[in-house]
Amino acid sequence: MTAFFRNGAFGVIAALAFAAPAAAQTVALGTTQGGATGQIGTAISNVVSAAGEVQVRPQVSANTSQYIPLVNAGRLEFGIANYPQTWYAIDGSGMSDQPNPDLRIVATLFPFQAGIVAAEDQGIEGMEDIAGKNVPRFPDGSLGDYIIRMALAAGGLTYDDVTEVPIANFPRMYDAIKQGQTDISIATIGSQPTYDLEAALGDIQFIPFSEDAAEVIQEVLPGTYLREIEASEELPGLDAPTRVFAYDYLLFAHKDVPDDIVTAVAKAMHESEEALKATSPLWSEYDPGALGKEIGLEYHPAAADFYASVGAS
Repeated sequence: MTAFFRNGAFGVIAALAFAAPAAAQTVALGTTQGGATGQIGTAISNVVSAAGEVQVRPQVSANTSQYIPLVNAGRLEFGIANYPQTWYAIDGSGMSDQPNPDLRIVATLFPFQAGIVAAEDQGIEGMEDIAGKNVPRFPDGSLGDYIIRMALAAGGLTYDDVTEVPIANFPRMYDAIKQGQTDISIATIGSQPTYDLEAALGDIQFIPFSEDAAEVIQEVLPGTYLREIEASEELPGLDAPTRVFAYDYLLFAHKDVPDDIVTAVAKAMHESEEALKATSPLWSEYDPGALGKEIGLEYHPAAADFYASVGAS
């Protein structure tokens, strides 16, 4: 059951739910259908639910920007998003047209490593080579829009230098490149879509960012940085070493989610390193000792207290 907050207090239904025994409490986690965010949401839901104190049910939206306001309004207890999108959401700028001041961080999960991929036969060796290509054009202000703008800027390009192909969301983006409607796609290292794209297109490769693009990407997406990735025979798109962008991925909650629920979630995350890493390569750098690290955003008090007690802050 999803909790609803009314004028800063729980509604009757929520109050009854939270009065039930701890093992019976059910909460919702905002996530997306498929893609890396979908995988992360499923993994969190499974490990927290398996711990037994709280049952987490994924609440799927088409994109992150749809459920962030729901968490801020108390209509969903939890949500997940990358650092730049969460920062913009709380601040009410960039990707967000209004502030979301009631979001509180519950956990800093891991570095989220992503980039731009293309079929190897496209011959795209750097971001500047995207000029003249068919490029996904997400709605203004969406995460996809910001990532594509960032990639273009890293190559000294804008939308004026490419052919825009209207794209509504990430699942549609993956379909478009598979169908030959676009030449590039955003993708996360180790995510299921990279395996699907390689199966559909043949060999794919992450397009490297130039080393001097660090300042440009920070201007577009706060908290974003560049990372060197080694070649891998197991992971699609990494036939050669490359440089991709990264930012932390975050689990957040409404500020009034009860302390016992937040503590139970934080505790389950802290004690589930092996189970989380087994779900996908996305979690390869997951470090329970860094769940509460300083990131310049406010943590839920219960999460902060728990991490301080176990040395994870």
